[in-house]
Amino acid sequence: MMIVKRIEVTPIQEFTPETGGTGKVSFITDSGGMIFDCQVKQGRKAEKRNLLLAFVSEAMRQVRRMPEYRISKSYVKFAPGVLPEGYAT
Repeated sequence: MMIVKRIEVTPIQEFTPETGGTGKVSFITDSGGMIFDCQVKQGRKAEKRNLLLAFVSEAMRQVRRMPEYRISKSYVKFAPGVLPEGYAT
């Protein structure tokens, strides 16, 4: 099991409501981490979107597709207070 102690988001393409944005999301653990290439899509309500929440949600979508996660739903856990406010587990 991996316990994520810190989340880092590094924007690659500046986000705009018309084009969306791309970035790297890192889930940092005591023994290393996982890095995900993420894209936040454009949309009508994009300017009101919490970008940190959007990037973390996209990274978690990718985690849920990993075989390790599908076999054991407890593969990735987050330390208290690590997930952004508003993230629904």
